[in-house]
Amino acid sequence: MKTEAGKRSVIFCFKSFIRRYIDDDIGALSSEASYCFILGLIPFMIFLVNCILFFAAPQLDVIMSLLHYLPEQLAVSMEANVERIIAGRSSIWLFAGLIGTIWTASQGAAVLVRGMDKIFFRDRNIQSWLKVSLKACVFTVFLVFAMILSLLLIVFANAVIFLIQESVFSFPDLFWDIWKPSRYGIPFVVMSLSLAFFYRYAPNRYITNWLRIIIISFLVTVVLLLVTAGYGYYILNVSGMGVTYGSLIGLVFLFLWIHLAVRVIFAGGVMIMAWEDVKNLKRREKISE
Repeated sequence: MKTEAGKRSVIFCFKSFIRRYIDDDIGALSSEASYCFILGLIPFMIFLVNCILFFAAPQLDVIMSLLHYLPEQLAVSMEANVERIIAGRSSIWLFAGLIGTIWTASQGAAVLVRGMDKIFFRDRNIQSWLKVSLKACVFTVFLVFAMILSLLLIVFANAVIFLIQESVFSFPDLFWDIWKPSRYGIPFVVMSLSLAFFYRYAPNRYITNWLRIIIISFLVTVVLLLVTAGYGYYILNVSGMGVTYGSLIGLVFLFLWIHLAVRVIFAGGVMIMAWEDVKNLKRREKISE
């Protein structure tokens, strides 16, 4: 009897998830949020480049000394280019890039917040503009940090470590024993906590318990890490497609990763409400008995 009831609950939860996913138009919400996050890449790159230049400026003497190990003609041309690039750094562009990054990314986070309200309460405008904006700024810091950390550790860090391993020195076995679990463990913990915080406080009010939120956050994090690992596999193994299709193919995969990550986050909110529907069904069955 309990087995049949459990199967019925699982089937009902799955149907409720599909129905809510379609009715809440998750595809359109994901596209809207993805557009804002992708738009934020441009000011982020401006900020990142100028930030690197400001950090590199105090180390100019060290950089120039390292260039002496290059062939003479190459070293001379490189010295002129390095001095020109560092001299061209701009504090105005640094702050403009930072402000532009925060504004565009917070617009994407605002869509996430309003999307959660639509999923939870069927009304995306239930919260005021000020409240949504404040939440968006906070969630931008948490979610963007978690996603960039996972992207760096899972996708790019491995390539950098392999490069150092091949060209500079070999890492001891102890390092690899620590690195392999940490590469996924650190992003998993940070992203799970960030998502749990988001699912709890992004909606207008509290409607479910922490246990469901934490479980769904763990599941969403696993899917996000799988998506990120897929992107990392492309970077390490399939990036030779750029020879045929050009460097634009790398941007296409990056945009696809952003869109899938946003869609998975929305799907987690839908799953929470589908689970809540199962709880309400059981409550109605008990009352009818």
